[in-house]
Amino acid sequence: MKTHAALALALTALYSSAHAASWQICRLDVQIVEALKQPYPQLQGRILKVTPTSPTTQCPQQGSTVTFTPETTDYQNTLPRRQWPRKGQSVRIDYRYLDGICKGDGHPHPCRIEHYPLKAR
Repeated sequence: MKTHAALALALTALYSSAHAASWQICRLDVQIVEALKQPYPQLQGRILKVTPTSPTTQCPQQGSTVTFTPETTDYQNTLPRRQWPRKGQSVRIDYRYLDGICKGDGHPHPCRIEHYPLKAR
């Protein structure tokens, strides 16, 4: 019985990794232009420089604006508000996204998971 369970677990891991998508990363230099309060706290910034990490990555364009919630460098948590950059400050963000299919409402649909970790300068 243990052998069947171990085999099933190994096959599941192999199948999952074979079909897993890769995170796409864009290195962005952003100047903060506004701290938004509604509908929930976020920052808005103007993109000063864009560096894609691969030719197929879909990055926002230089000069456009981006609205985001700043995250820790490991993109696992939102930064505490007291650590958010201030208006006029420039920051580096490793914007990362993963495209996939979401099934949360019972109807599969394309979706994009996005993260905005601030990087140390």
